[in-house]
Order: sequence, then C-alpha cells, then structure tokens
Amino acid sequence: MIKRLEIENIALVEHEVIEFDTGLSTLTGETGGGKSVVVTSLALALGARADREFIRHGANQARVVAQFSLEDMPPAARKKLDARLMDKASFTVERIVTASGQSRARLNGESITVGELRGVTADIAEILSQHASQRLMDDANHLSFLDRFAGLETEVEQLTERYHTWHHTAARLRQVQRQREQLIKERELLTFQRQEIEQADLHSGEETELENERRRLDSARELMTGAANVEQLLGGDDTSVTTLLAIARKELSAMARVDDRLADKLKTLESAELELEELRRDIEQYGGSIEDDPARLDQVNERLAEIYHLKKKYGSTAQAVLDRLAEISRELDTKLPPDEQIAELQTETQQHLDSYAHLAQEISTKREKAARTLRKEVLKHLPDLAIPQGDFICEFIREFDNEPTIERNGDNLTFGPHGLEQARFLFTANPGEPLKSLSKTASGGELSRVLLALKLAEKQQRTGGYGLMVFDEVDTGIGGQTAIAVAEKLKELSAQAQVLVITHLHQIARLADQHYVAEKAITKGGRTLIKVDRLEGQQVEEEIDRMLAIVED
Repeated sequence: MIKRLEIENIALVEHEVIEFDTGLSTLTGETGGGKSVVVTSLALALGARADREFIRHGANQARVVAQFSLEDMPPAARKKLDARLMDKASFTVERIVTASGQSRARLNGESITVGELRGVTADIAEILSQHASQRLMDDANHLSFLDRFAGLETEVEQLTERYHTWHHTAARLRQVQRQREQLIKERELLTFQRQEIEQADLHSGEETELENERRRLDSARELMTGAANVEQLLGGDDTSVTTLLAIARKELSAMARVDDRLADKLKTLESAELELEELRRDIEQYGGSIEDDPARLDQVNERLAEIYHLKKKYGSTAQAVLDRLAEISRELDTKLPPDEQIAELQTETQQHLDSYAHLAQEISTKREKAARTLRKEVLKHLPDLAIPQGDFICEFIREFDNEPTIERNGDNLTFGPHGLEQARFLFTANPGEPLKSLSKTASGGELSRVLLALKLAEKQQRTGGYGLMVFDEVDTGIGGQTAIAVAEKLKELSAQAQVLVITHLHQIARLADQHYVAEKAITKGGRTLIKVDRLEGQQVEEEIDRMLAIVED
C-alpha cells in the first residue's frame, strides 16, 4: 500500500505531501480542480512515461516521491516481489522529470531504469482508468490475471520450469545430433583426403629428385653435346689436354733425370694426367647414360603436377603434406558421440515433454473452467455498475501446427513456457455489437467499471494481489441507485486492498475511510496553485454537501 506521496512542481502543484491509510480513500473536488494531478503523479511513481509538459511553469524540474509499505502483503504476493524488496518492510520511489525532457528514477536512493521501476511496482499498485498506463489495458497481461483468478500461479510456475527443463534437454539433444552429423561429414572428408594422399605414395625429397630429373630430360641433347665436346677436348686428338699433358710429362721426366728436385713436380703432373684421363672416361660414360626420353619427361611432369595439387590442398611442401596425413589419421581416431548418448537424450527429452504436456493439459482445462467462472462473476456485477446488457468473455488464442506442438483434443497446439494458449478479455456494452478487446471498445467510465468488476471477481476468489488500486472515471455517467451500488462494491473491494477513487459522486465519498479534496487557490503573487488536503469531521460533511449541491444543479 502507499503511505505517502510527495508532489513537487507538477502542473499547478508547487509542493504537496499526501499521507494515505488503508481502506477506501476518495479524492473529490471541482471539475478542473486538480484531481488528475494526483493520478499523474502516482502514475509517474509507478513507471509511467514522463513528459516535460508535466512540469510547473517556471520550474526546472518536477519531482515525485512515493513511499510504499509491504508489511501487510500476503506471503503469496511477497514471493513475486523484486529481489531488491524481498527483505524490506517498505520502499521509496523517486521520479524526476527535467525541463529538457529527461527522466530519472531511484529505488531506495539507488538509480533504476523506468522499465525496472514498472516491473518493481507491477504487483504492488495499479491505476485503473482509460488513460492511465495499467496492466489490464494490455492483452499480454490477461492470461496472468486469469491464472491468478484461478489460483494457478504455482502450477504455472511449475509448468514454466518444466518447459525450460524440456527446452534445455531438447537443445542439448539437437546439439549432440548436429555434432554427430557434422563429425560424420568431417570424417567422410578426412577419409577421402587420407586416401588421396596415401594413394599418391608421396615420400620426402621426391619433388627435388623429380625436378632435377626434369631439368636433365629437358636438356638431354644439350648435355650429350656438351659431354662429347668435353671428352674431345680432354682426349680426342693431338691437341687434346691429355695429349698435351703426355708431352709435358716426357719433357719434365727428362728434366727430373738431370735435376732430382723436379721429381715431386713430375709426380704431380703424372697424377693430374691420370685424373684427367679418369675424368674423360667418366664424361664418356655420362654422355652415354643420358637419355632423350619424351615419354619419361611426360611422366615426370604428371607426377610433379600431382604433387603440386597435393601441396595446394594440404601444405606448402611435400613434407607438410605428409604431416597433414599424420594429423588426419589422428583426427579419424576421434570417436563419434555414441548412439547410446543420443538415445538417452531422446528418452530424457521425451520424458520432460510428457511431464510438461501432462501439466499443460491440466492447466488448460482449469483455465477454461476459470474463464467460464470469471465471465459469470463479471456479468453478475455489470448490471450493478450501470452496464445492464454488457457482455464479457475470456477468449483463448492458440496456434496450430507450428513446432513445437502438443496434441490436445485432436489438434496439434503450439506450446510455450506459459502453456498452450494466450488469453484476451473481450467486452461489449451494447447488445448486438461484436465483442472486442477491452481497450478498443469501452468508454472511459465503462472501462473503469469493467475493471472494477474484474477486481471484484478476483476478490471473490481471494486471489487479488494488489496493495493499491486507483480508480479514475469509475463514476462517469452514473448516479442514483447505480452510484450507490458502485460505492458499495468499491467499499467491498477496499476490505482486501487499499482503494483510492477519484470521484464526483457523494454516494462513493460517503463510504470513504479517508476523504481528500483537490482545489485551486490564488497566491498573493497572482499565481494559481493546486492544494490537496485531507478532510476531517465537519470538513467531510461540508464537502459532501457541496457535491450534493452540484448534483441538484
């Protein structure tokens, strides 16, 4: 419940502090007297969109501070509190809007985003009117309302847990299956690569040998011609090197017989003569061994092309290709995920799905029953709320044949973390008109009264979770006995929750536990201000007398 609301520089409010209490509170005042400023300020404290137009003229910023108490919150509702509030008896929200349009929010003095603020206050307070930002104006929140009405919140939490357990296991199964399929494809490729390299029968150094052989084969005729020329120069005729050396050896031998100091030189010359003769014979043999073999040259070129192809795919050198072959063999030794693992995951996934499906079916059945009960309860209240021929249903929205699905009553229903369906509240105030979504069909007053009927139905089930409910425009277009009926229903609702009603009806004001009035005043400086005061005793009677006078006019 809200304990205190401080409003600073919003619209025509300079600075006001309002203290609240339990039960039914009413806020009255002349039309245009400033009642909406309180609703606007409360909405800001709950995370509504901020607008710099809210700021009082001449001020740099607007500020709202709201203090909420959590002491009387039921245990079931407390379980859903934001973690930052779990151990708190109360909390304070501060919202600031600057003239530049920027908005800041704090929770117990710590910065918080506006989105986080909406989440924190979602189950603590709600404003029910056509224009306020409140949950039942959003179809996405209707299923959670129905679940709360049906007392299914614990079961839905279990269902969500089962869904996530199934989803996690199914994802793991898909991962292992993809991994196995990928490994099978990779192994097929690796097997092909290993066969390709092994069939090539490559060995280290082969490429160098083949390149040398190709150069010889490419130059066979030039090599044979060169060998013949060298052989001719070394010993082919009288002018050859060996002939000339023989002559030189004879001359040096004669000289050595005279001077024995030349004996060593003679040996050197004789040795050179023998080596040159051996070289000549080697060149002769070399020349005879050279083949001019175009067929062999083609073979060598083909083999080098094969090696180049392997190098292009597997490594920059023949040795790198061989290293890649060894690596491929090691990779092929890696075992595939066993079939047993996949089978176990398939079984586990199916078990989790069956568990989820069983509970989802039960919840769907209970939701359908609760939807009928909710319709009955709402229709029971609508005539008392000046909507005598209105109609209301809870429509279920289901998707079919869009994986993942569960079979129910012959249909394949798509499922999610919250079950097999979404829900949407449809309403019409006029017989013969089609039912449409609440926010698209009801007028301001009608909508507030339909929301009141929903809250009364929720109270009937003792499942309501809001600490504060603010009703604006609930009295639009009603009076007399209908106004008395509405007042009594608001009073009935206030036994369960803190209720604040902005109203023009004395019938509602008479039943209030606390009565506040908003009115305009002119300052000495000539400026208009809005003041909000809590009335006591005779002041209450005087305000009700004023409201009666308005009715009589």
